[in-house]
Amino acid sequence: MSLSARRVTLPAITPIVLQKRVIKVYSEDETSRAVEVPSDITARDVCQLLILKNHYIDDHSWTLFEHLPHIGLERTIEDHELVMEVLSNWGMEEENKLYFRKNYAKYEFFKNPMYFFPEHMVSFATETNGEISPTQILQMFLSSSTYPEIHGFLHAKEQGKKSWKKIYFLLRRSGLYFSTKGTSKEPRHLQFFSEFGNSDIYVSLAGKKKHGAPTNYGFCFKVQA
Repeated sequence: MSLSARRVTLPAITPIVLQKRVIKVYSEDETSRAVEVPSDITARDVCQLLILKNHYIDDHSWTLFEHLPHIGLERTIEDHELVMEVLSNWGMEEENKLYFRKNYAKYEFFKNPMYFFPEHMVSFATETNGEISPTQILQMFLSSSTYPEIHGFLHAKEQGKKSWKKIYFLLRRSGLYFSTKGTSKEPRHLQFFSEFGNSDIYVSLAGKKKHGAPTNYGFCFKVQA
């Protein structure tokens, strides 16, 4: 009895090649620097690269910002975000910019959660025994099982209207809601305003001038393209 030899052919392995792209990043003094980066680079990696190239001290406050001058908005690009995905949402004729500068409040949400969870603005779905520290609330906020409700008044303007109204809002895991009747939290009085899974939050740079806002500070939700 003889065994015939068989020839086994292994599939060819195709190497993964990451394309290089050149991005332009601006500093606070409006000087810019062109940097060649891989297509999968994150915002944190860009910051680390610029820190090394400029011989800066890394104090964990250097941040990459997305600046949209045509609508007066700006936001912090999260560390994990892919920079090329951010740029892909820009229009060809828009003069948007990437800024590299310090943001000392970058991780303030995690360092000092007490500033973000005032007692009069936080409530829970179930009764709690004793006081809950801001650190514990933060842990609940980031948990998938429990979630505190943040509520309070905001000035808001409907699209196409000029006037701003002071409205009672509620922030929940499912999104942001507002009450159509004072501070009522009854389901029939709550109207959905925005979800966050497909939106980015921007700070308004010229709310009073561009949109007639009642305060200097403002923010808006912009749906990702």
